[in-house]
Amino acid sequence: MLDIKYYVLIDAVERHGSLQAAAAAIGLTQPAATHRIREMERRLAVSLFEKRGRRLFLTPAGWRLLEAGREVIPILMAAESEASLLARGDQKALKWGVDAYDIVDRILSKSMEYDVHPIELHRFSPHTILSALFDQQIDLVLTTNPPVQKGIETLQLFEDELKAVVPATHPLARRESVSAEEIASEPYLTFSAAREPGYEFDLFFHPSRQVPESIQIIESVRSILDVIATTQRGVTILSSWIIEAAQMQKTLKTIPLQDVKIPVTWHLAYLDKESIKERLPALKAVFQSLMRSPDSQSKRSP
Repeated sequence: MLDIKYYVLIDAVERHGSLQAAAAAIGLTQPAATHRIREMERRLAVSLFEKRGRRLFLTPAGWRLLEAGREVIPILMAAESEASLLARGDQKALKWGVDAYDIVDRILSKSMEYDVHPIELHRFSPHTILSALFDQQIDLVLTTNPPVQKGIETLQLFEDELKAVVPATHPLARRESVSAEEIASEPYLTFSAAREPGYEFDLFFHPSRQVPESIQIIESVRSILDVIATTQRGVTILSSWIIEAAQMQKTLKTIPLQDVKIPVTWHLAYLDKESIKERLPALKAVFQSLMRSPDSQSKRSP
């Protein structure tokens, strides 16, 4: 089996196109790099490079080794880093992926109380965050659409429902429920206007043949709430725990949707790694304590 240093050299040659530049990039002299290539080709009994003009190009055999190296090297580097941290008694930071539901300040402070730290925040759009989890750019994410993917585990946190969010001074704030027509007549703020199955555009607006007259896309729930609370104008529809988590009960009100209840179940999706699993009980406690609405406490997952 070839040592990792050989794969590093193959990668450097492909990136830089010449042996001289590749050797300089990884701290070798050109004669040492030449010797390393000859040693690889001798041991494998294949040609890995071909020269065209002044540039080196990979043969099919070389490309196969490059692909394997680029897949394995990052994994080995991460493992070495984690091993070093464990040897020092340190704990690797959890990489939490955050999308439009970016109410994070209380969660971070609560994580300190539960000794779930350090936590790094990495921001992604709602459309790319699960891909980031699959690619292991992040360790965990809160989601209402738990993925079914090898290497990914999910943990149910709590059940909730979508409700209208209106300014506390708005006449709708005194209603027991609001209709699609009433919401559609107000400036509507949302992080996505896509008609996704099982959500408000599909189950609330569409059956009533209503479309908000004015839609403003803001890919940040925190910003949406700040705008409505500050101006006391505009409405939105969100998972109902959000107002409590954002601590905006005095300036915003959540109102049930008329004639329909849209349930949402929140999950923690995470990489199937022991370093994450061992912190799951504390993680679950943190998210459940901060992200459940008062009327959903009886529905918490065991």
